[in-house]
Amino acid sequence: MNSIEANIRGAAYLVRKQFRKARFKTGLAIVSVIIILALLSPIIAPFPEEGLGYIPENAVAKARLPPNPVNIFGTDTRGRDLFSRVLFGAGSALVEILIVVLTSLSIGIIIGVSAAYFKGVVEHVLNYLIELFVSVPAIIIALALRLAIGPGLYVVILGLITTWWSWYARITYIYARSIVEMDYVVLARLSGLNSLKIIYRHVLRNTIPPVLVQAVTDMGSVLLEATSINFIGLGVPLNSPEWGVIMLEGLPVITIAPWITMFPGIFLLITALGFSLIGDSLREELDPRMRRRWRLWF
Repeated sequence: MNSIEANIRGAAYLVRKQFRKARFKTGLAIVSVIIILALLSPIIAPFPEEGLGYIPENAVAKARLPPNPVNIFGTDTRGRDLFSRVLFGAGSALVEILIVVLTSLSIGIIIGVSAAYFKGVVEHVLNYLIELFVSVPAIIIALALRLAIGPGLYVVILGLITTWWSWYARITYIYARSIVEMDYVVLARLSGLNSLKIIYRHVLRNTIPPVLVQAVTDMGSVLLEATSINFIGLGVPLNSPEWGVIMLEGLPVITIAPWITMFPGIFLLITALGFSLIGDSLREELDPRMRRRWRLWF
């Protein structure tokens, strides 16, 4: 109980300290607004059916309308309200980020800790798998899945998980390896303490915090990579409300209707920036050398 209370107090102190930083508050505000817009998109979207992909009856007359009081972001090439499409795209983006990061993080932590603690053949085999999957681009995996099982959100998610878990496994292995070699862990193993208890009490508790911070920082990168896969047509169907798909639809008419590509691109950039600000602010606590870099900006 004492250790749990200490962890809770430490986390509360870290959160209070982060709220004193402009970067963290700015990033948290950006991400919070995106989350609220995604959750309330069925309510606040002026044309929810069009946001989900429904093509209106007067599509020809409404196609490629510039921003106006009725369609504040304009309309796309099929006459659908772009603001509604972008709002529903925020929900799709958050779903992709959460599933990919949480799943990849869970797999990576288990494999990374196992490779660091169980040495010998286990360490060599797991490290070989990590290096193998790190070298494979997610776009190649998404292409193979697209050809094998067709388009869909699962193509993007599975393609990203297949490559991102190895990144977290490598980071976890680096942190866990240094902890496993410490004296108190060596003495615990020599005393005959159960391996699972050693991993939980000493290795995981000291490894997870920096890896979690890295995961928060990577959320923006995961979003950019998922959007890239959809932008080149390897992910969700073209009618889906996803930022990459919307930009792909607007690419052929970017010279006469730039708002179709511009608005989802702005939302993509702002969301990735929000996650990056939060992650870098948290990571600064683990690596004080970063503070000097950020003084140039804030």
